[in-house]
Amino acid sequence: MLVMVRYVDEEYGLVEDYCLDYLIVTGKITEFARSDEWVAVERDLVRGKGGSYNGPERRKQRDIPTNLAGEA
Repeated sequence: MLVMVRYVDEEYGLVEDYCLDYLIVTGKITEFARSDEWVAVERDLVRGKGGSYNGPERRKQRDIPTNLAGEA
């Protein structure tokens, strides 16, 4: 799924949703668009930056084979 982002240089672009965490952590974007609003990375709650998320889980879940579950 594509997500609209605003880069630090004030340019806008579309990126794959799986790139969003990287862009946030590396400080390459200042905002991104959710389905109903723009989110400011430095101001609003973003996963991995504290706070709690109360919405539906939309990230892809990895299936862990049962024979590997619990092994480190």
